[in-house]
Amino acid sequence: MPAYPIEPDKLLDAADRRAVSTAYYAVFHAVTDRVAATVFPSADMAFQQHIRRWIGHADIRTVARWISQLQGTAAGSPPPHMHSLLAPAGGLAHVDADTVTIADGFLELNDKREQADYAHEAVFTRADTRGHIALARQVVAVAGEAQSDAVNRFFGLIAMQAKIQAR
Repeated sequence: MPAYPIEPDKLLDAADRRAVSTAYYAVFHAVTDRVAATVFPSADMAFQQHIRRWIGHADIRTVARWISQLQGTAAGSPPPHMHSLLAPAGGLAHVDADTVTIADGFLELNDKREQADYAHEAVFTRADTRGHIALARQVVAVAGEAQSDAVNRFFGLIAMQAKIQAR
């Protein structure tokens, strides 16, 4: 039987990668919780759990990117129908700081999770990892507490992206 030595440095690298991925999933689940609760505030927990399962990573990423594009924190611009919905008649966008925090934080952590899970050459220093975890804590807190009309619109748009599935 061939010998495979345990390499502590590689285990620590894997731990940092796992931490980044786990931090992202905390944000993902905080957002899906709020989407279900925003769209179906009177539904029981079992119903909301089914709704949460329909929301995909791409659903959140799509809406978050629109918000970030509208605010100029991401390249490009949202589709015209979304731009007119979020910034009607060229007026001020219906987006507040909390919504931008959630959208930008989600996009950053989603990107880092993709690197951690699929780019095996990606390296996360301890400082970077701690920074990603701190960002995730901030986004989870804002997603759980924000009550503005803008953040509710954000969660509603995510719900509209989701496809009903047999899950």
